[in-house]
This record gives sequence, structure tokens and C-alpha cells, in this order.
Amino acid sequence: MFISVVIPAYNEERYLGRCLQALHTQSYPASRFEIIVVDNGSTDATADIARRLGARVVSEPRKGVARARQTGFEAARSEIIASTDADTTVPAFWLARIAAHFEADPDLGAVYGPVHWPNGRPVEQLALRYPATWVLWASNRVGRSLWWGSNFAVQWEVFYAAGGFPVDWPSGEDTDLSLRVSRIAPVRFDPDLTVHASSRRLREGWGRLMSRSTVGMVNRFVLRQPPRPMPDIR
Repeated sequence: MFISVVIPAYNEERYLGRCLQALHTQSYPASRFEIIVVDNGSTDATADIARRLGARVVSEPRKGVARARQTGFEAARSEIIASTDADTTVPAFWLARIAAHFEADPDLGAVYGPVHWPNGRPVEQLALRYPATWVLWASNRVGRSLWWGSNFAVQWEVFYAAGGFPVDWPSGEDTDLSLRVSRIAPVRFDPDLTVHASSRRLREGWGRLMSRSTVGMVNRFVLRQPPRPMPDIR
């Protein structure tokens, strides 16, 4: 089974090297996966780092994570597309475990797992390790799966049948896709498919983050509008 890994990147020279190094230590055969870094108009060394570390670089000059993810998925050459982020490191078994899920169940549409913040404060680490993970698990149990863009994989045909990412959305494109995939194909939550992301989003402050997240949820599920943009934090 060949897998394409897609990583959107905008000015990610600080984090991207660790992300790519983790992918190069996979137990899954290197000949059975490709790494695609989508350069989303970076003005730093992001693209150079990606090329130096063996990734295929695809350019998407129109800024926006949804557009970057869509461009990367369209460039993928395989039947399974895995998604992660530039500030995220995956375990050595990540691709092997993803492949095992799809090999065990050919009808499986997608698989996803938890995201932890190992560099956060203890309370922040606990918030991601337990309440946030419980929400991901519960959403899957009720057939309305919610995943983060830093840790999921989907069948190519299912991705396109679901309509892809909402490219005009400034944020929330990952959970929007997950909800649409849930309607048309089986989705599995794997609690052991854990990745580690940076907690940089918290630099804007808990109050602002929670306020923006609440407004985004109201917009998405009550007003049926796209979430608001997220500030760039590097």
C-alpha cells in the first residue's frame, strides 16, 4: 500500500525539520510512501529545508491552510493520503499503523488519532491528553467524527467523494472534511495513533483562544458559517 503524506507549511523553518526527520524514521518502507510539503507562500527557508530533507515541494501561493491542504491532496500519487502539520512529529509506527487499518478493512474511509502537546504546561498537556481526546473518541462513537489536520488518513476516493476541503475557509477545514467523510464512509478512531504537536497556539492566551473557539463553534454548527481566521503564530 502506497501512502502520500501531505504537510501544509507557511514560514515553518523552525519546526519543519523535526517533522520531516520523524517521517524519515518510519518503520514503514521508505519506498512505499512519499512526503509532500505544500509551500504556502513562505518567505523563509521552509521550501529549502523541505527539499534538502527529501520532500516533494508543491507551491500554493494563495495563502490559507485549506487551500494548501487541498493542493497537497490533489498532488498526491497514492490511494491513501495521510495528513499532518509542520509543527507535529509522528511516532515511528505512524504510517505502518495507518496502513494496517486500511489493509484490515478495505471499506474503511478514514482513520485518525489523538494529538498531544508535550511541550505545554502540565495543565495543557492534560487537557489534550484527556478531555480533548475524549471528544475525538465520542464523536466517532456517535458517527460524527471530528479529527485534526495534524493526524488523520483518508482514502483518495472517499476524500473526493466528500468534496475535499472548503478552500475558502480560513480555519476549521479539517473538522468540516471529517464530518462530511463520516456521512459517506466508515471512520475509525485509534487511541494509540498519537502524534505530538507544538502548543504554540496558546501564545495568544487561553482567553482569546477559548473565545475564538466558541465563536467558531457557533458559526459552524448554529449559524452554518465558516469559522473565523486564526492569527499566524510562529
